[in-house]
This record gives sequence, structure tokens and C-alpha cells, in this order.
Amino acid sequence: MSRVLVVDDEEAYRTLMAGHLERKGFEVEKASDGKQALARLQENSFEVLVTDLMMPKVSGLDLLRQAKKLDPWLEVIVITASGQVENAVSAMREDGAFDYLLKPLETIGELSLAVGRAAQHRNLLFDRDRLNDQLTAEASRLQALMTHSGDAIISVDKTGTISVANPSAAHLFGRSDLIGSNAHEILPMALVDLLDGWQTIGDSEPTVAELNWPDEALQLVSLASIAEGGDGGRGWVMICRDITHLKNLDELKMRMLTEAAGKIRLPLAQAVSRLAELGDTSEISDEDRSATIYQLAKLLGNIQSWMDELISLVRVEAGIGYQTGEVALADVANKDLQTRFDELNKERDIHLLLEIEDDLPEIRVEKSVFERILQGLINRAAARSSRGGTVRVSGKRHQDLVWIEVTDDGWQKRKPGTVEENEFEQEEYLQELEGFGLEMVKAIVNRMGGQVWVRGQGAVGSTIAISLPIAEGERELA
Repeated sequence: MSRVLVVDDEEAYRTLMAGHLERKGFEVEKASDGKQALARLQENSFEVLVTDLMMPKVSGLDLLRQAKKLDPWLEVIVITASGQVENAVSAMREDGAFDYLLKPLETIGELSLAVGRAAQHRNLLFDRDRLNDQLTAEASRLQALMTHSGDAIISVDKTGTISVANPSAAHLFGRSDLIGSNAHEILPMALVDLLDGWQTIGDSEPTVAELNWPDEALQLVSLASIAEGGDGGRGWVMICRDITHLKNLDELKMRMLTEAAGKIRLPLAQAVSRLAELGDTSEISDEDRSATIYQLAKLLGNIQSWMDELISLVRVEAGIGYQTGEVALADVANKDLQTRFDELNKERDIHLLLEIEDDLPEIRVEKSVFERILQGLINRAAARSSRGGTVRVSGKRHQDLVWIEVTDDGWQKRKPGTVEENEFEQEEYLQELEGFGLEMVKAIVNRMGGQVWVRGQGAVGSTIAISLPIAEGERELA
């Protein structure tokens, strides 16, 4: 229901117009002069203003101008005597009046018709401007997405001219003059050949292809046609995504298997040798036999541990038997973890400090794999720490994520000119963890829906931060 303000200094005429509009279903308020009308317009919102042109104090023309400043979408109908038609037409042309009616009205019905058209016109203009604002906002968001996207994006019109190219495309193709250039003339030949084949054989249906790139890189290229106008012409859009890391991940898996086999080979040979010693009962004392059995059990335990880790990692990557559950960080980073750490690092006097927020929501992970990841990161931090150092494990919530940080002090506490006994073993261990290990941690955490961040790698300490999504039930309660 449209709201209408009727303004006329003649009470009888004002009442007549207001009563007719109310009977036609409009919500009507009345004002006896321009000053009173401006006060009403400042207090309330109206779709249509009906005003007499000739009024004392504030004329209808002045009221029109000031009302439009208060509400640019307000539609105004001017009521004027036959002698002021020229002024009414001028008000329509210059000041934005929607229509004018001659006073006295031939039929009162023409007033409600004019007001109805004005209200409809006002709503159409309002919707148009609102939609334009939405389109502008969407275009701005799309521009921001394209500008900051790591994927190279270009759009080409039906003439083959590049009309859109984001900064990533300019970087990938090494050119800043992409827009306005012919795609076939400026794109690398490998892409041109792919494009020609797609347009000839693929019937321009959306497609995705892998393409070898210089420096052993690999690009995932997506192509889709886009319609232009009503003449049947079609352009196309291309998105190039660097998936070299996926190829590297496959190589990492093979490296993982190779290194795991290398780790197992020597202990397995040692275990076989110990078994042979046990088989020769004539030349081994009871004491040596006990020591051999102990060493054999330790070797087999190490082999079993490495095999369990290898199977877990492969299982996560392949998605076989990977079962996530709701896990509380405090159940993993607990007193048992503290005790094991203290026993392993007692000689180097390295301490573990657990700083887990109270009431931290549960995370959804594969518990056994997550425990191995956390243990591996803690071991890494201990290996990076000097004698008497501290490894800190913190857990806190930020929005719908649980952030877990493992921090070491680094080697800055080491006295100049001193060398720790296990320095060489430490360096070798760190090379393994910071290369192969961390990349695998990232791959597994990504599979769990999280991310890994690394801050600092030098002698002054480092932090490995893992963000993991909280369980759905916890999210609903937040």
C-alpha cells in the first residue's frame, strides 16, 4: 500500500482528494501548507506527494524542490489552475515532477490513476537503482576475486580479442599488454594448439586438460565458451591453474616409500643377524642371549613403528579406511605425552610446556594420524632446541578453527664456540623433517580440511601452526 502526502491550502479540496485516495486503498496524510508538508516529509517516508502549485509562504514549486532533496525517489504530482500550466510543465522538465493535473479536476478518478502510475514508476526506479547497486557490488567483488586469484584468467570475445586478463595471467604469460591483443597471436603456442583442438574437435564444450609448462611445471587448463549478444557469436574463457605441487606430491609419495624401505632394510638385516646368533646356542652365554633378545625386540619395534606410520600416511592419502572422529586436543596433548617427552629429553634437559585453552572445542580428525603428526612436530621442535630449552604446544580457538602451535627456542641459547654432542644427528634429522616430513604433514592436514603455517626456520626458533576445523556440533553451539 503506497503512502501519499496531500498538500493544499484549501481545506475542502484537500479533504476531497485525501478521502478519494483513501477509498482507493492508499495510505494518506494531509498538510495545509508547504512548511507543514516538509515537516511531515522529514518525519515519515512517502511514495507520492500531491501538492497545489499556488500556496502562500512555501509555494508548491519550492516544496517540490526541497522534497526531492529529502527523497530523490519521491514522485510529485502538481495540481495547478489552467493559468499556471506553463509553470507546471516547467516543474516537470526542470524539477522532476512526475505529472500535473488541472484544477478543478474533471473527474476525481483521474487523481487516483495519476497517483497509482506515480507510485508504480517510483517503485520501478527504486528497484532499478537497487539492482544497479547490487550489480556494481557484484562486479566489484568479482573484480577483487579475479585480481587476487592465483589462477590465471583470461576472457576472449567472438573476434578473438582478449577483453579480460587478471594479474596472474599477466605474470604467467610474461606480458602486461594482454587486454586488446589477439589471443592466437600473443598466447604461448602450447595453449594455441590446445585451443585450436578444443574448438575443432571438442565442439567448444567445457573441457579441462593438463598441459606441460616450462621449468617442469604443470598447468591445469579449463576452457568454456560464452555467448555474446543475440547474433550467435561466442567468445571463451580460459583458466590456468598451477598443479605442479600435485605432481610433486606424487613424487613425495614415491620418495616416502623409498626412504621407508631404506630405513627398514638395515634394521631388518640386523634383526636377521640377531636371530642367527640366537640359533647358535653353543657359543652364546645367557647374558648375551638376553641382550640379543632385547636388541632384537627393539629393532622389531622400530620396524613395526615405521610400518605403522607408512601405512597410516598411505591410507590417508588414498582415502582407504580413513575414519575421522571428534577428538579433544587435551586428550592428545595430555600428561602421557608430557611424560614420554620428559623421558626422551631428560639428558638434554628440554622441557615441554602445554598451553591448551579450557573448554576448547573438539576437532574432527583421524586420531591416530593426528597423534603421529603432533608427536612428530614436537620431536622436531626438541631436535631444534638447545640444552635446557623449552618446547611449547598451545591450543586456542579462532572462529570455527582450532589453532595448534608447536614452538621451539631454536639454537640461540647455545654458547659461542660450543658444539652439542648430537649436533650432526640433529642436523640430519632436521633436514628430513623440514623437507620431506613437513610437506607430508601439510598434505595430511589439508586432507583433514586444515592448513599448516611455518614461521621461522633459523637459529632463533620457529613455530609450526596447524588450523583445523572444529566439529559440526561444536560449531552449532558457538
